[in-house]
Amino acid sequence: MIGDKIAYHAAYKPVTDFVINKLKDKLNKRQRICISVGGESGCGKTSLTYALLKDIEATTNLRGFIFHADDYYVLPPRDTHNLRIEDFSRVGTNEVKLNLLEININEFKNGNTDILKPLIVYDENVILEERINSMDFDFCLVEGTYAMLLENSDYKVFMDITYEDTRPVRIQRARDIIGGIAEKVLEIEHEIVKTHKVLADVVIDKNIKIIN
Repeated sequence: MIGDKIAYHAAYKPVTDFVINKLKDKLNKRQRICISVGGESGCGKTSLTYALLKDIEATTNLRGFIFHADDYYVLPPRDTHNLRIEDFSRVGTNEVKLNLLEININEFKNGNTDILKPLIVYDENVILEERINSMDFDFCLVEGTYAMLLENSDYKVFMDITYEDTRPVRIQRARDIIGGIAEKVLEIEHEIVKTHKVLADVVIDKNIKIIN
């Protein structure tokens, strides 16, 4: 995913410490695990995933790779937005190639040396391809709206923060189109994603507190 700048946020440290503690046996045994982070748009999935990456690497000396589910949209972002305007029923998991993401995660966990994955360039509104050698890494993370649905994930973190909570963040981020249409899309996604919380191993509330 090209177009986002990601910074480390120390506020997530209690969460990353919790997850690392839960997975310490697997990490110590160098098992090729996948951690998924899901939730609504703007809830902090990308930031938490990056914090997990950096803290796991610092704690274990292992190296991680992040799969961004946004890369797996069927169409580039502006095209997706335009089709949603024509028909809001398009909003949902059918817009994302979750099966391909599952395949790529499975390839990673199996140590494939040549994984071909999509790569979205937001500014150019195009989807390119990139190749990765999973043997250059020890574990992977995946972040995305529907990440709780991934069967190849070994540990799932759900951010229970709604689109209403995150409106100021989305405005500041300035990547999404803010307005009536965008809010309608987020409302639809909210109705879908709120049912995914039960699939999580741990839930994080809007105050970045852990809910077991």
